[in-house]
Amino acid sequence: MASFCPHCGAQAPDEARFCMKCGRERTPEREPTVQGPAAPSAAPPAAPPGRPGQQPGQPPVPPLAPPAAPPPPAFAPGGPSPVGAFFGRAFRGDWAGSAQAALWPVGLLVIAAVALAIPSYGQGSDVVVGFGDRMRISLALLLQSLGGGFEVSASGGSSPFGGGDSPFGSGGGDMGAELSGGAALSLVPLTVTALWILALWIGVRVLRSRLRARATSQAVLGGHPVPGAPGPGTPGLEAALRVALLVTVGVLVLGLFAQPSIQGVRISSSPVLAALGALLISLAVAAGTLHRDDLAQWLAARPAALALVRATGTALRALAVVLVICSVAAFISIAQIDDLGDASDVSDLGQTDLSPLVVALLVLPNLGAMALGLGWGAPISSEAGGSSTYGGGYQHQSFGLSELGDVTNSWAVVGALALGTVCALTVGVMAARRSADRREQLLSAGIFLCLFLLLGALGGLGVRATGAASDLGGSGTGSAGVGLGMAEALLFGLLWVFAAAFLAPYLMQMTGARTGIVPEPQVPPGAFGPAPDASAPDAPVQVSPAPAAPVQAPPAPEAPDEPPAPNDPPNPAVAAALPTATAVPAPTPTPPPGPTPGPAPAALYDPHTFRLGVQPAAAPAKSPRRAGIWVATVAGAFVIGGGVAAGVLLLQDHGGKDDKAGRDDKPAVSTEQPATSQAPTPAPSPTPSATPDRATDVTPSTTPDATVPSGYRKAVDPMGFSFVIPDVWSRQGVENGSQITYAGSTGAEHYLIGVIPDAGYTSYDNILNMEKHAEEDRKKQDYQRIDLRRNTFQGRPGAIWEYTYRDEGGRTMHGIDQSYVAEDGTEYTIFLVGQQDVWADLKKTYRTGLESWRLTN
Repeated sequence: MASFCPHCGAQAPDEARFCMKCGRERTPEREPTVQGPAAPSAAPPAAPPGRPGQQPGQPPVPPLAPPAAPPPPAFAPGGPSPVGAFFGRAFRGDWAGSAQAALWPVGLLVIAAVALAIPSYGQGSDVVVGFGDRMRISLALLLQSLGGGFEVSASGGSSPFGGGDSPFGSGGGDMGAELSGGAALSLVPLTVTALWILALWIGVRVLRSRLRARATSQAVLGGHPVPGAPGPGTPGLEAALRVALLVTVGVLVLGLFAQPSIQGVRISSSPVLAALGALLISLAVAAGTLHRDDLAQWLAARPAALALVRATGTALRALAVVLVICSVAAFISIAQIDDLGDASDVSDLGQTDLSPLVVALLVLPNLGAMALGLGWGAPISSEAGGSSTYGGGYQHQSFGLSELGDVTNSWAVVGALALGTVCALTVGVMAARRSADRREQLLSAGIFLCLFLLLGALGGLGVRATGAASDLGGSGTGSAGVGLGMAEALLFGLLWVFAAAFLAPYLMQMTGARTGIVPEPQVPPGAFGPAPDASAPDAPVQVSPAPAAPVQAPPAPEAPDEPPAPNDPPNPAVAAALPTATAVPAPTPTPPPGPTPGPAPAALYDPHTFRLGVQPAAAPAKSPRRAGIWVATVAGAFVIGGGVAAGVLLLQDHGGKDDKAGRDDKPAVSTEQPATSQAPTPAPSPTPSATPDRATDVTPSTTPDATVPSGYRKAVDPMGFSFVIPDVWSRQGVENGSQITYAGSTGAEHYLIGVIPDAGYTSYDNILNMEKHAEEDRKKQDYQRIDLRRNTFQGRPGAIWEYTYRDEGGRTMHGIDQSYVAEDGTEYTIFLVGQQDVWADLKKTYRTGLESWRLTN
């Protein structure tokens, strides 16, 4: 007998325990399902028990059903979360196509490493580093483009001064020392980074074409989804995740492979960092390429995010264009250097003959970023320093526009500033063309500046080294680096980029181009009078545009509420716009007699031009005036940016203008002697004896216009003095606001010029005070005074102080200090210090400097 499910009402056999439709358990029935007709009875049936209080005559109440059983548990498992479903589709997707896309960037690294490993790099027949090791080293260097490192460590080596394999013989005895140390190279070859991203983009584009072809074939077959196929709206992200994972795994394997160990020297490539950088870059590139259409739909409903993405794209395009321009300029400049092969040790690697230009190609964007910063006024800074058991030191130098002029000529400075101007205007014009409003344009300029600073920070070169000799008990550390001055790059970048962003829209407006920043000229409603079908009796009827596309017209050349002069031919546009009391429509438009101006016959369609019937002739373009505005604007941008850069550089001038007459490669000695009251001696004496430098009255014997001796140059300092220094010396900087240092490349021999306004004391008293500090200074051991007394310098009271001491490195140093107080109360201290071994030449250098000393303020 059939029965029905109490839950869904479906019919099922009596013996079925569970419903065949809903799957829930059916409760057993206590009463028969179908009852026959009851026999008539004389008396009504009694009320069922348990229902007290029921009144007679009421309909019988059916018996209570037994309590329902609790609902059975759901046997079907719950569905996955959206994130789980996404990862499930990603891992069940097409791995073959993703592998083909990932093969492009990974294969590029392998091919580049093989190409770099082919040369033997001057090893000749005694090959120590084989092809496999060279390939692994090349991979380690290339992986720095993705964030990897390059570290070299060694331990257990022996000193070259001992041991049986010493080149100095086997009798070193106890001189052998266990050496240990390491070095790290920090260099991001941005050329490799750019090529890697390009290869990845090509592979992802091929994968996108494959996904689109597959989606089209599914639609042709009926549009039914295939089990396991990507869900709607996310196939691009799923494929991007697969590509990024495969690329990361490939880079991680290459990083682990690129860690050779050669004769106790181990090289590490930081494979985890390289894999992390590859993951981030590949995920961004793949997602942006494969998910581009869906991303555009998502951004369409979010204007703020759309503006940010569009501004970022504009900044990236501008950065690419600017880097190409600056990289080409930098490469051409490097190629013009004479004897470039002799200036680089890389080209002297035996039979390889590896040109430095090939090395420059690997870091071409790095050079382009530095060239852009130099063109905007930011210097290229270099610093080197170290410390050891036997001493230490630090040196800092910068190469800016002033140094560029010294090395080459003034035209090189003009060319650098012109390069900066072109790049700044390029950024401004691209931001103006692609931006919807002023805010988006400024956002593009700000993002470009951030990207430029990021490239400047990544494009430098850094080296760090540590070492120790256990048996000798010595250790030391050192570091060196070359890069763009970030503080100056930020300052000048703000000036150039935002000045160009402000001027670019107006430059484009002068050329006739329209942007979203400078709006179209708008005409207020009603400026053209009544509708075109109501016109004056003597005015022609104008043909109005379709009412479905209302447009605005530019203002007429003449005021609309003034009729044209009687002797002039009527202007159709003005006549139609004049208000009239009556309107006489004409069946056909009839032009007035006489010449009627109209549009140019060969005029092209301009989407920014508004037409209402017959247009008046446009006013002739004033090209001379427009050209003058162009020239003035570009000159203004050049003067603003270049002037500010030059002004700041003047405040930071390293040595001022130099008189380079009579230069040669070796410093010469001046033959002129200062006027002294004591007989000169040919060499310094360790005892206080009379020398020309310790004269009672030191008066220069040369005139201000005297020729600078050969091997020297004249340094004009912004602190208000000038004197002659060796040709290879330069201004190093200012300490404490009053001490200026002039030194050579090593810094051991240097001038220290002190300028103290309103001194309020004599030079002799000041030198006595400084001598007390020198005697107590632990860095100046074995202090010995040679001379300290009053004298007269250039007619002013002064004092001279000469002494020797031993520095922390054990070297004997010799110093001499000529101080005097000028007429305005400013004390000038001319101090020279250097090693005792070269003091004979330094004494002549000091005499030449005193002879040429002049105050320029």
